Amino acid sequence: MKQLLLALLAALPMQAVANDEDPIAYKCYYCTPDEMEVAALAQGVGQHYVYDANKLSIVGFDVSLHGGTLKAEAFTAPSWVTKQFLGMMRLYNPKDGHMNAAIKNVHLLAPGTEHGKSSRYLWGHHLSALNPYHDSARELVHRYLMESPATNFLDTTLSNGKLLRFEYMLDGTRPITAEVMFLDQYLYFSDFYFDHESRKWIYLGTRSNLSRGIQEIWNDFAPTPGEWRYSFLNSSDRYHGYPEALIQRAEWAGIPVHGSLPPSTVIITCTRASDDIQCYIK
Repeated sequence: MKQLLLALLAALPMQAVANDEDPIAYKCYYCTPDEMEVAALAQGVGQHYVYDANKLSIVGFDVSLHGGTLKAEAFTAPSWVTKQFLGMMRLYNPKDGHMNAAIKNVHLLAPGTEHGKSSRYLWGHHLSALNPYHDSARELVHRYLMESPATNFLDTTLSNGKLLRFEYMLDGTRPITAEVMFLDQYLYFSDFYFDHESRKWIYLGTRSNLSRGIQEIWNDFAPTPGEWRYSFLNSSDRYHGYPEALIQRAEWAGIPVHGSLPPSTVIITCTRASDDIQCYIK
């Protein structure tokens, strides 16, 4: 599961520049005040932040040139800088170095449904690019993540639009990510990453522990020639509507689905021959 997320991130077109207004935090591990000052001086003239990941502290420095010599004057980091720093550190996983928020039981009503008639909670099926309402669904999750206690430190309302970034994040290859599990969805996880340039959470895809992830395009139903099998083997799969959702995604993709759903175990096979895909309920 982690490998799939890493593959999705690796495929992203990352920007290697920072917003000129965004402050950068430079590392200094288990440092004395003097050592943190040296780290700031190494960055040259300007305002810099130096953090200690061990002590969970961050300090600001104004570095200026006086008589040909660099001088650094320490100052207390603004509250918004400290909030963003601690927010990132709470997400940091020392085992793999990623900053990921795992958020469970997210209950958002899906666009295009009617809450008064039946339960229509949003999940990966609504986020798929095949879903006609996917743009609205992804925007809902973005807004939710901007308010979630785990990730609301990214809200720039109190910082005049500024976002702190660790120096190692500048090449864009290690973004902050969120793994979202929606209400009653015990198999599927939807992945997002935070794009610092647009200040938005961007959808990566939906994966599963036990089966293939959510199809986003026509090709996903049968990526190569031959038969691709999708099994829904217990009553819980039917309770969550997984086979029905797969059939609907196939219809959105313009793929014929032959047969009718049985009352229990469901196996759907999608067969690809040349540029044609046909799916069959067995």
